[in-house]
Amino acid sequence: MEQIIEPDIFTATVTPIIRVAKERGASARSLSEAFLEAMTSLYGDVDLKETSAMVGFLRLLNAEGGSVTAKNAAKLYGGPNGYSEEAVRKAARNGQLIAIRDGNSNLHFPVWQFAPLGGTLPGLKEVLAILSRRPHADVLGTVTFFLNATSRLEGLSPLEALRKGDENLVGQVKQLALEASE
Repeated sequence: MEQIIEPDIFTATVTPIIRVAKERGASARSLSEAFLEAMTSLYGDVDLKETSAMVGFLRLLNAEGGSVTAKNAAKLYGGPNGYSEEAVRKAARNGQLIAIRDGNSNLHFPVWQFAPLGGTLPGLKEVLAILSRRPHADVLGTVTFFLNATSRLEGLSPLEALRKGDENLVGQVKQLALEASE
């Protein structure tokens, strides 16, 4: 009978190993490749597509500052005034914040979507609304949209463009989102 390891046990086991490897200079790419190689050598015929997708998911969560729980997202979203955990969960349900649900049904809120003084980056909510209209829209596609650089934004990612706060760049990101939604 196959034993299922809970993701939190897996994370608790692997995190110290990854931390040491990182301290010794290993890159995220080399760790991902090592993980895939170890899975293949230990399990033989593994679903490399699924395993690669899991590694990609972990990379997305860690990109641009990582992610936080609803409790910490409430602090980032509310700024000095703070918000409740329920308020950020509701904002995520309403498509106003990005939240990624893990295998334990915990929500992870990417840190990069929050403005330094609270709220979200300029234009983020509008872009999320546009992207939600895409056929087969999902959170991973949305995160990928924000993190991938494009020549249409002079080599910036939509996230980097929104961070600049320039109205023209925000408008260009909205246009990209509209085109991605067609």
